[in-house]
Amino acid sequence: MSTVRPSLWHGLLLLATLLLFAFANLYNPLINEDGVLYLLLAERIGSEGLDAAFALFDKPLYSALIAAMHSLLGLPLRQCARLIDAALVCLLVAAFAEFCRLLYRDRSVLPWAALLLLAHPRLNNYFAFVIRDLGYWALLLSSFCLLLRDIATPRVAYLLGWALCTLLAAAFKPEALLFGMLPLALLGTQSGTFGARGRRALGTVAVVAAAMALLTLIGVANPQHLPETVRELPDVPQRLVHEIPAAFNAAAERYASLVLDPYSRDVAALSLAGGLLSILLVKTLNNIGIISFLLLGYALRRGELRLPGANRGAFALMIGCALLLPVLFLCYRQFLDSRYVMPLCLLLLAPTARSLQLLAARAAATGRTRLFVAVVLVVLGTDFALGLNKPKPYLLECSEWLRQNTTTGMRIFSNDKQLIAQTGSPIDLQQVQGAAQLIADRHAPLEDVAYWIIHIKRGQQQLVDDLLEYEDFLTPVQRFENERGDLIVIYRPL
Repeated sequence: MSTVRPSLWHGLLLLATLLLFAFANLYNPLINEDGVLYLLLAERIGSEGLDAAFALFDKPLYSALIAAMHSLLGLPLRQCARLIDAALVCLLVAAFAEFCRLLYRDRSVLPWAALLLLAHPRLNNYFAFVIRDLGYWALLLSSFCLLLRDIATPRVAYLLGWALCTLLAAAFKPEALLFGMLPLALLGTQSGTFGARGRRALGTVAVVAAAMALLTLIGVANPQHLPETVRELPDVPQRLVHEIPAAFNAAAERYASLVLDPYSRDVAALSLAGGLLSILLVKTLNNIGIISFLLLGYALRRGELRLPGANRGAFALMIGCALLLPVLFLCYRQFLDSRYVMPLCLLLLAPTARSLQLLAARAAATGRTRLFVAVVLVVLGTDFALGLNKPKPYLLECSEWLRQNTTTGMRIFSNDKQLIAQTGSPIDLQQVQGAAQLIADRHAPLEDVAYWIIHIKRGQQQLVDDLLEYEDFLTPVQRFENERGDLIVIYRPL
């Protein structure tokens, strides 16, 4: 890194990130289900304003950005979402590399951190998604960078930047507010003279208090413009003490009555806790990936991941907060999406990047740099290819057929919002969600409808039987299926 100009380094990193982002979207062109909802919300914001969006979803910042770009540039909503996602992915990769540099105070880790993240298949799978999580992850890592800068060189500007990034991250996902307590928790780890520590503590408290005051002012002026999670912050202690334990105990009782033998019911809570922790462990290991896990284990075994003393406490608190969130969610809801553990995995990838950098330094000392780089590229490339989510061929085939045979504005009836989104036609979300019932009640629309697009999942025999009642009114035009028995049938009303 010492021989590469910073401007060239950032340019190459930006180019590599954009190329991978483009590849992810070309490889999997189907818009995800959550993405359809975000685009529908953006459409509503454009036509009815932000207040209307809050009536549907209390965290509409991401959709509001899409709507604003659509209004400014006149591009389709989906393309606006892609542009925003591309910018967020670039920020995420740059922030992760910078976080690793600041954490270990070593510029040599930069290229290895960037390579590790860019070649990470689980993260790349999300590059093709239209999701607000990208903004949450990118801004959260940016806030961590500013916090580490403040630890190294205390400045109010860094704390203000940290507060801004944390609040913006919370606008994407309110969970970021938990990390907002980090500077206060770190006050006890400060070094220096008593006067310097006092000034730093005063500045930290002032910035955190200002951020909290801003949230309070927004809440007082227009309560509906705060996410429900933020509005309910005063109730957090009650939820921690009562609601989450009550939800866990109720789940343990269901587990005891439905699964366990009567002689084992007295250990139902312990058994459930073990199962939930197993879910967390599996999700975390799956997100990290086998290559990164082996690198992390190797470095831990050799004791090579020591952090500078001032950063040690900060990193431990970050890990603790990132771990606490999925644990609480598991206890409350008893399920966990892989996205919920991504902040924890991103933090754990930092020592993994350090491990890769130290191995590279060892290879350089023996004159085997080229061999090492070649091996790393082959291993990470293989892991990347094997770890990418494979698009379902029958969905891609259907999507291509719809692209060629439908036009924007056609009236489409379907039980799958993803497939309607591929046509560019208006989506009646209530109708899509109730399509199966409309078919069963024989109230499904036929007049002025260009196509029916019916997605029949394996085991939906009732839907198949209900469709038989429409044989005299529909002509099958095309069908797409997979080896599991999932089927898409496209009909044209007579």
